[in-house]
Parts: sequence; structure tokens; C-alpha cells
Amino acid sequence: MSQTAAGRATARAGVLTKITAAVAVGALSAVVVGVVGLVALRTSADRTESLYATDTVGVQLTQEVRYQLLAFRFASLNRTTAPTEELADQYAQQRVEARDALEAASVELQGMELEGDLQATVGTVLTDLTTYFDLSDQLDALAGAGRMDEFNEIRTEQVGPLAQEIVTALQEVTSAQAAEAAESALEAEASYTSTRTALLGVLVVGVLAALALGVVVARRIVADLHLVQRSLDALADGDLTVAATVTSRDELGAMAGALDRAQTSLRETMAGVVESAATVSAAAVELAAASGQVAAGAEETSVQADVVSSAAGEVSSNVQAVAAGAEQMGAAIREISQNAAEATRVAQSATVAADDANGTVARLGASSAEIGNVVKLITSIAEQTNLLALNATIEAARAGEAGKGFAVVAGEVKELAQETARATEDIAQRVEAIQQDTTGAVQAIGRIGDIIASINDYQMTIASAVEEQTATTSEMSRGVAEAANSSGQIAANITGVASAAQASTQTLTQMGDNVAELARLSEELRGRVARFTY
Repeated sequence: MSQTAAGRATARAGVLTKITAAVAVGALSAVVVGVVGLVALRTSADRTESLYATDTVGVQLTQEVRYQLLAFRFASLNRTTAPTEELADQYAQQRVEARDALEAASVELQGMELEGDLQATVGTVLTDLTTYFDLSDQLDALAGAGRMDEFNEIRTEQVGPLAQEIVTALQEVTSAQAAEAAESALEAEASYTSTRTALLGVLVVGVLAALALGVVVARRIVADLHLVQRSLDALADGDLTVAATVTSRDELGAMAGALDRAQTSLRETMAGVVESAATVSAAAVELAAASGQVAAGAEETSVQADVVSSAAGEVSSNVQAVAAGAEQMGAAIREISQNAAEATRVAQSATVAADDANGTVARLGASSAEIGNVVKLITSIAEQTNLLALNATIEAARAGEAGKGFAVVAGEVKELAQETARATEDIAQRVEAIQQDTTGAVQAIGRIGDIIASINDYQMTIASAVEEQTATTSEMSRGVAEAANSSGQIAANITGVASAAQASTQTLTQMGDNVAELARLSEELRGRVARFTY
């Protein structure tokens, strides 16, 4: 791809895409380095595992076989030469344990995957070990039979050399495994060196590519930013004619295009603002003159409303005074009505009391008549007693000396009868006087009842008239109260009109100030817009 085509592709790509591309190159380099490193680590791990499985484990098993072989020979020799049976048994046990461990290590060594020569050598060692164990069993039998000459002969001529051959073969296997381990170590070192070189190469190439792409992207972005800054600086100085001229299609290009459109719209707005400011200034002058005229009319309205409000206030005061007088008169009439009602109630109570007194006096006359009858009865009894006393006196005189005491008693009875007659006469006179007084009282009480009845009728008439007067006064008070309320409302409305007129005057005065301030702001706005070039 040519440089021009690359430039067009860079211009079409967005800022995020450009930055992401630079980061992606670095990330790709890191991924390649990581993958190569992982492959190298896997290879090194395989080599290390192989080295451990074939060389390290093999050397350990070979050394184990040598050690257990020496332990087996040492236990066999000590068992044969042990001074006591107890020590012989201990060495025999050690000999069995060493043989078991030797056979187990031999089996593991035989199962390992070794080189061809080493595998053959290990097979020979295992065969020799089988022969060595057989000869050891034979030596045990000879030692048990006491045939020491044959024991020493076989041990010297066969067992000793065979053991030496086994040890020599195991040493050869160990040396070969050590050499193979050294070779594997050299191979691992060579692999590490080549892997390190590859990683450094990939890392250097990735870093250089990311830096180069980053520089290209940064220069492109900075160049577009300088164009946008130049347009913004001119805008800050009041010049709206400097365009951004960014040709890229990324976010910076979109921002520059928006800035160019904003400048165009702002130029149109400035032209409209200048025209509108002139129109507002002219309208403000006309509005100031009109508000002055309206303010003068509102001031006159306020003065007239104050005069009407004052007159309405006086009318309201007078009507309220009349309403207060009517209320007082109504209160006085209500009090008279209450007193008349109370007097009627008292007169009715007096009539009832007079009726009760009349009945009581009538009963008193009847009682006096009954007393007169009783007095007459007592008088009649006294007269008869007197006659009896007279007869007794006469009979006592006839009796002579024998009737003197009875004559005295008859004389006393006669005197008592006469005294009773005199007292009865006095009582009769008194009862007659009571009856005469009772008759006068009854007549007087009757006249009092008639007078109270007349008073009651007069009180009823007065109460009815007072009630009608109360209704008339209440109606008059209600009418006067309504008139007072209406006149108060008229005064309040006139006062509200005056307040509204005064508030209108203040509002118009303030509106005149606002119109003057609007005219001043229009001129100031025209001055501020004049500093812009559009």
C-alpha cells in the first residue's frame, strides 16, 4: 500500500480505532512473546521431565542396586562369621531385607526405557544377579553343612568375581547415565538460548511497531487538534471567519465540522442579534413614552379614587353609628320585653297565691262555723249540768246533814257549769268575730284577685306590644347593618381601586425604568456584538 493510501486509511479511521491499533500491535507482540515463552517452557519441562525419568531416576536405581548388593554381601559375610546365634539371626534378617530391596530395585531398573547399550548392560546385570543369588544360596547350604573349604573356594573363585563384575557393570551404567544427563543439560541450555533470542527479537519488533504506529497516530491527532485550536483561538478573539479545515473522518473531524457549523450559526445569530437590538431599542423609546402617558392617567385615577374612598368612609361611619343606635334601642326593648314577661309571671303567681289564700280563708270560715257548733253543744251541756247541779242541791237540802257534802260538790259543779257557760259564750263571741273577719278577708282577697287579673291582662298587652316593637327594631337593625356592611364594602372597594391605581402607577414607573434599562442593554449588546468579525 502506498503512503497516500495509508494516509487516507488513517484519516478514515476513528481515534479509538487508531489508538486501539497501536495498543493491539503492542498486545499482539506480548501475545507472541507469551506464546513463544510458553512453548519454550513446555519444551524445557519435557526435557527436564525426561532427564529426571531417564537419567536421574536411573542413576538413583543403579546406586540403590549397588548399595543393596553391598548390604547383602556384608550381611552374608557377617552371618557366616557371627560369634553368637543371636547376631547370626540379626544378620540373616538384614540379608533377607537387602535381597528384597535389591530385587525390587532391579525390577524398576529393568522397566526403565534406556538406550540400547545401557538396556543390554542392565539385562546382563540382572542375569548376573540371578546367578549371584543362586551361588549365595549354595554358599548358605555349604556353610550350614560345615563344608568351609568348598565354601571358601566358591566364594573366592565364583561369588567374588561375579560381584565385582556386577559392580563394574553398574558403574558403567551410572557413568553412561551421567553423560546422558550432561548432554541433556547442554541441549536445555541451547534451547534456552535460542528461545531467549526469539523472544527478544519478537519483543523488539513488537515494541518498534507499536511505537511507530503510535507516533503516526499521535502526529495525526495532534495536527488535527492544532487546526481546531487555531479556530477556537480566533473564536475567542471574536473572529468567526476562521474554519477548522480538518479533513479526517474520525471524532476530531466530526468535532471540527461541528465547530464550523457552530461558527456559521453563530454568525447568523450575531447578525440577527444586531438587527433585533436596533428594533428593541426603537421599541423601548416608544414604550417609554406610552408608559409615561399611562402613568399620568393612573396617577389621576388614584387621586379621584382617594376622594371617593374618603367620602365612602364617612358614609360608612354614619351608617355604622345608626346601626349601633338601632342595636342599643333593640337591646333596651328586649330588656323591657323581659321585664314585662317577668311581671306577667309574677302577676300569675300572685293570682295563684290569692286563689290559694281565698281557699284557705274559706276553709277557715267553715272551721269557725264548726267551732260555733261545738260551742253551742258545750253551752247546751253546761246548761244541763247546771240544772243537774241545781237538782242535786235541792236533793241535798232534803237530805239534811247527810247531804251536806253532796251539796258542796253540787255547788262546785254548778259553779264549774256556770264558768263553762261564760267561757263558751266568750268563745262563741270570738268565733263570730273570726267569721266576720274571714268574710271580710274573703271579700278583700277577691278584690285583690280581680286587681291581679287586670294587671295580668295589662302585662299581656304590654308584652305583645313589646314583641311587635322588638320585631320592628330587629328588622330596622338588620337593614341598617346591611346598609353599613354595603357602605363598608363600597369604601373597601374604592380603597382597593385607589391602591390598585397607586400600584399601577408604581408598576408603570418601574416599567419606565425597565424600558430605559432595556434601551441601555440594547445599546450595550450592539456594542458587544460589534467586536465580532462575521
